[in-house]
Amino acid sequence: MKKKKNRAARFWPLRIFIVTLILTAAISVVTEALTEGMSALSAALIILVIMLIGIAADIVGIAFATCDATPFVSMAAKKIKRAKSAIRMLQNADIVSNICGDVIGDICGIVSGAAGAAVAVKLALSAPDTSELVWGLIVSSLIAALTVAGKALGKSFAIRNNKQIVSAISYVAMLFVRDNKK
Repeated sequence: MKKKKNRAARFWPLRIFIVTLILTAAISVVTEALTEGMSALSAALIILVIMLIGIAADIVGIAFATCDATPFVSMAAKKIKRAKSAIRMLQNADIVSNICGDVIGDICGIVSGAAGAAVAVKLALSAPDTSELVWGLIVSSLIAALTVAGKALGKSFAIRNNKQIVSAISYVAMLFVRDNKK
């Protein structure tokens, strides 16, 4: 069992590279398709949604990285179903945190930045008096500032509420994962 886990850990970076590559391409294509014919304001709203997804994923990653499994072990002893799911996820907290914080969070950051560049071009075309460089600086600065501030607020929220976040996520995960006993 331990040998199998070590082998899986060795290939984790390669697997996450492939997953990230595919997810980024898919999200970029969808974002580009959605924002192509939209006004700059509508595209900005889509970028905001992408940023919020990234911030939420970062919150989940921090919650799993900082949560203690003890309350969930106690809940599992009382036969509370979501506790088993929470324990399983907490045993793999490094992977859950990596997927949420790094993969999803970083992909959303990169895609929102790229979509922001497209919005800057739209704004520059609609307002020829202002240079594309100025619009690029404004849009990229706003995206970066909102993302960093959102993640800063989210981190303290995640640390303070990690048990509730882990419980909620494990409940949702439990709905999608089949139990081996069934």
